Amino acid sequence: MGGVNGAEALRALHALQEKDLEIDRLQKEAETLPEDLLALKARVEALEAELMALLERQAELRKAYARHSLDIEDLAAKEKQAEAEQRQAQSAREQTQYENRIQQIKDRIRELLELSTPIMEAMEEVEAAIARVEEVLTGLKPRLEELLRENAERVEALKGEILKLQGEREAMAQGIPAPVLKEYEAIRRAKRGTGVVRMLPKGQVFRCEGCNVVLPTHVAQKVIQAHLTRCPSCGRLLWKGEA
Repeated sequence: MGGVNGAEALRALHALQEKDLEIDRLQKEAETLPEDLLALKARVEALEAELMALLERQAELRKAYARHSLDIEDLAAKEKQAEAEQRQAQSAREQTQYENRIQQIKDRIRELLELSTPIMEAMEEVEAAIARVEEVLTGLKPRLEELLRENAERVEALKGEILKLQGEREAMAQGIPAPVLKEYEAIRRAKRGTGVVRMLPKGQVFRCEGCNVVLPTHVAQKVIQAHLTRCPSCGRLLWKGEA
């Protein structure tokens, strides 16, 4: 590819790239959440994680309290049984044995009740914390839903604009030779969206717009002649730019 046709193809390719870069920008914009939505979403997620931890802690405390309650009920039943058996005792020795047994049960019940007190206090604290977090979440979620709706509308509008640009891009691509277009698209994928760059005059030399290296004279001559030429450093296609 060279001469006038080559120059026109490279000019068209550079214009196509401008369209591609605009499409890329809009797609990135569509994929990026607004700062206010990001901040609120992060806060809600943090509160939901805190709430989950509190609920897990509440479940643990309830299990511990339930175990103590069951143990106390079991001991209370054993105490009644021991008292009933004591009334049937036939000797002072048996009476003393039952008294000792009953006292041991009472001591254990008292011990369990003492252990249950801090558990109950912790349960009350956790329940209060759960109520506070739930109240904050209840206040935040309507705003989050509103921002999500607004963002969905924004994304839909951007998608419509992207579709319009893609249609324009397809029409532009039809005027570019297929081998040139294929090579450009392969380079663009490898070079973060930029497949063709201008050759810029800098004093007595020419530099690549993409990587800023000084181009060898023979490479610059090919570009001036509108040959399909790559930068020997970054591998992008070079265009001499507008005259």
